Amino acid sequence: MAVLGSQLPDIDTTTSLIGQICFPISSWIEDRYPHRSITHSLVATVTLAAISLGIGFTLGAIKPWLALPLGHVLACFADCFTRQGVQLFWPVPVWAISIGNPKRRICTGGPGEYWVLSIAIAILLTGLWLAGAGGVQTQVNQGLGLRDGEIATYNHNAATAEVYADIIGVWSHDRTDATGSYLILGNEGSEFIVTDGQGVYKTGESIIAEKLTTKAGELIQRSTKTLTLNDQDIATALGNLMNSYPGNSIYLSGSIVVDFPEEIQIVSDGRQLEIIAVSGESVTLIITLGNRRPLSGVEGGAGWGVASTSLS
Repeated sequence: MAVLGSQLPDIDTTTSLIGQICFPISSWIEDRYPHRSITHSLVATVTLAAISLGIGFTLGAIKPWLALPLGHVLACFADCFTRQGVQLFWPVPVWAISIGNPKRRICTGGPGEYWVLSIAIAILLTGLWLAGAGGVQTQVNQGLGLRDGEIATYNHNAATAEVYADIIGVWSHDRTDATGSYLILGNEGSEFIVTDGQGVYKTGESIIAEKLTTKAGELIQRSTKTLTLNDQDIATALGNLMNSYPGNSIYLSGSIVVDFPEEIQIVSDGRQLEIIAVSGESVTLIITLGNRRPLSGVEGGAGWGVASTSLS
C-alpha cells in the first residue's frame, strides 16, 4: 500500500509509470494542472486518507489502508528535494523546496535519485527481514544470546513448528565439546530440555551452554491422547500406539505401577537427563520417546515429535 501511495503523486504526468497505467486520468490532470501541483499537495494526501479510512472501516482493516496516504505524503516530501520542488500547499501557488542551493538538489533521473532509491529499498528489505524474524528485539536477543529472547522465540513457535537450539558449550560431566544443533522438547524456567536424536539433555545440567540461540524449523501438527493401562502388557500397548502413528513422533509422560520395581535398573552415561524415576511400586516417565524419524535440523540424528501421550 505504501509503495502504491508513493507512486500516486506522479499520476499528474503521462510520462510516469503510474501515468501510463492510468493514462485517461493522468492525461485529464496533465491538461489542467502543472506537474507537481495538485497531486503533490497536502490536500491530495488528506483526500486520500479520507478515502483510505472509509475503505479500512468497511473492510475492518484500517492499518493496511493507512499506508496508502503515508506513502503519498512521504513521496511528496521527497520531491521537495528536487530542483523543481512541489506545490505542497496547493491551491496556494508556492513551491516547497527543501534545499535553497539548486546545485544541491536532486535531479529527477539523476544519480542522486538512484542513490536515495537504493537506500530506501535497503531499508525496506531490512524492515521486512526484521518483521519476518520476530522484530528488532528478537534479533538483538538472538545476536547476544539472551535467554529471555530464546524462551520467547520457543514459546512463539513451539505450537506449530519444531524449534531448535544452536548451542555452543560443553558437557557438564567431563567438559568435552557439546556444540551442536538440538531439537527442543520443552523448557523448565530458563533452561531447555533438548535432544540430538541419541539422548535427552537439559541445559544448565547436562550441557553448560556458553551461547544458545533458537530457531524455528519444519511446521508440524500436534495431538494429545491419554493411554490407560489396566494389567496390560506395556510393550504391546506402546507398539500399538506407534503403529497408529507411523512415521510420526511420540512423546510419553506419566506413571505406571509395576509388580517388581527392584528389577528396574536405570542406566545413565552421565550426560543424559534422568527420564525415569522409581518410587515404591510407581515408575514415573519424565519423558520417553518412540517412533523415530530423521531430525531435519540435527545432522545425522534421529528424533521424535507430533503426538503427546499421557500414561496412567
